[in-house]
Parts: sequence; C-alpha cells; structure tokens
Amino acid sequence: MNVKIKARSRELLVSFKKSERQNRRAVTITRQVADSIITWAKTHHPNEAILVLQGKSTREQITVDGVVIPPFSESGPFYSGFGIHDLPYTIPHVGTAHSHPGGSNNPSLEDLNHFTGFVSIIISHPYEDNTIAAYDRSGNSLELKIVNSA
Repeated sequence: MNVKIKARSRELLVSFKKSERQNRRAVTITRQVADSIITWAKTHHPNEAILVLQGKSTREQITVDGVVIPPFSESGPFYSGFGIHDLPYTIPHVGTAHSHPGGSNNPSLEDLNHFTGFVSIIISHPYEDNTIAAYDRSGNSLELKIVNSA
C-alpha cells in the first residue's frame, strides 16, 4: 500500500510493506481442553456443539487452558451459537470451539461472520485429535498444538 503525504510544498511518498513473513499466531491447547472439546462434540452429535475458550493471547501465541459452556446456547444439526452479551464479562475468553457433524472442519461463511475472540477451533466427526483445527478471523488455518499442560 502506498500513501502520499503532502508536507509543506513538497510531496513525500511513504511506502508501507507487509512483512514478507506472514505473522500468524500459533495456538496451544491443553490435553484437558482437547478432551473436553471431543467429549462435548460427541455428546451433542448429530447436532453441533459450542464452547467458549479461556486462556491468554499474545502477538505470537494463543494459549487455551479452559473451556466454559456458554449460557443460553442453542444448537441444531447445522448451527450452534449463543448471545455474546449473555457471557459474563469476567470470563477471559480467547475464542470459541464448535463441532461440525458433517465431516469438514473448515469454517463456513456463517462461522466467520459470527467470529468472536482471537481463534475459532472447529472439530469434525469422528471427533478425534486429528479432526481438530484452528482458524483466525479471516479463515486462515493456524498451527495447533496439544500439550499436556499450559
């Protein structure tokens, strides 16, 4: 992106370049969080299920160390959601996790339009570690690590 700035009677051209290396965050979730997501998805199958992710976020890393069942959440075979205003403001949430019973863990347009926080974790049927994926607000895949403890 080029921006022209007029300073006094001369014109300066300032060039802003995106970093050549894409700065994408890595996502780390604990084994307990992964197991909670898997269990919650299996419990609600064939409907979608949704959870709020608790943790911390920095420029390079999103760490998820807890989940919360959102109050007044709704779900069905093709949707899951909750009112963000129903979430207590004291919950330090970094995103959401939800299931896709149909087999694809890619975010839908609806998922991206209702994105909240820094990360969206999607798990697809058959609900195992290798069917969990993480995405940013734009739908870009993020590196996901499952660790024994945060």
